Amino acid sequence: MKVYKFTVVFTPERGEEDVYNVSVPAFPEIATFGESLAEARFMAQDALELVVLSSLEGGEAIPSNKRPKKVVRGVIVEDILVTVSHEVKSTPLTLDVKTAFS
Repeated sequence: MKVYKFTVVFTPERGEEDVYNVSVPAFPEIATFGESLAEARFMAQDALELVVLSSLEGGEAIPSNKRPKKVVRGVIVEDILVTVSHEVKSTPLTLDVKTAFS
């Protein structure tokens, strides 16, 4: 099992009480939100797990953590840990190919 740490930015949605937009500087493709800070944290964790696992399965490198260059008042910046267990196994086909696919 591998543990990764990523900085997550929670930006309050203007005009919406308790709604937070989520971004991850290391993964600009992640864009999610939550209707409470707790839900936003859950959504961030879920998105990070999916992106990291997808990257590993695709043989892509996991980027280093990045912190935001500038933080505006009201924005919350936190680190989130992601644990991923990724193992690729292959089993040789020992049956006759005609039997296996018929």
